[in-house]
Amino acid sequence: MRSRAWAIGLLAAAAAACSSSRPARATRVEREQLVVADGEVRNRWFATLYSLQRQLATADARRLDVIGPLQSMLCLPSDATLARMASVAQARLTQEGVTPTRTRLRRTVDSEQAIARWIDATATGGGDLVERESLIAVEETLIIERPEGVAMARVPLPTTGVQVAEPRCEPGVAEGAQGAEGRAVLMQIMVVLRRAAAQGLVFQRTVLLAAELRSQLASLRAGATGPLAAEFAAAERALVGVSARATMHLHESARTQQWAQTLLTPEGETAPEEVPDVQPEDNDPENVAPTDTVPITAVPVPPPAADGGT
Repeated sequence: MRSRAWAIGLLAAAAAACSSSRPARATRVEREQLVVADGEVRNRWFATLYSLQRQLATADARRLDVIGPLQSMLCLPSDATLARMASVAQARLTQEGVTPTRTRLRRTVDSEQAIARWIDATATGGGDLVERESLIAVEETLIIERPEGVAMARVPLPTTGVQVAEPRCEPGVAEGAQGAEGRAVLMQIMVVLRRAAAQGLVFQRTVLLAAELRSQLASLRAGATGPLAAEFAAAERALVGVSARATMHLHESARTQQWAQTLLTPEGETAPEEVPDVQPEDNDPENVAPTDTVPITAVPVPPPAADGGT
């Protein structure tokens, strides 16, 4: 009995020693939680930072929403490269007599507002469903057009929320010899184009917002003490990471968009190299984005009761 008590005492002492050697409790920013500060301006600043952190936390999952359904339609594993996907997709299209034709992606004036609503949904903690619906709304502000007669016409596309039926994939069958029929593959490539472009717009806004928050940091942290000062210090470090990660995802989205655009472009023609910031051309749809850009501002979020930022 005495030996057992002695062993328990040793365990308790070891636990106490370990806990005393642990670093101080992380800040809310480091835990990627919402900081409630001491005023509306600071609350709005921290809420916007929180929304950017949440966006990046789900970035990899959203990337799977971009290319995952097409991989399944082509009977390819989830680690298939874009080059491999292109080869198999082209084989499916050629096998079923589907040829590329001129395809145009256009952005409407609603894009900026839809992105702002999505950021607001993440900042206010509206929940996964609200955030997903807001992201779908961003996608739907992007229009894909293909020739219809002598003019270009809008192509109705499914949204992210629509589940794509997976084909039956038999093991051992040559790649490109099975999977969804060619028209379905073609439609899914257009979905990839639109989803990648929507993700690119979101990450572009994230980079710009991170830069704006950094420009406001010095004035907002002036006079902050105690836990709030620690949150601002953590936020300064966090914004460096946010900018770097968002830039990486932005380039990845642009690469995927360019990949899809190339697959949809007839041989011998050149696919556009940039995410279109579209200005009116011939036969434009309604609400096409003008050439001027919408100013980027931090999202206003109604602050909850102040708790000192801890």
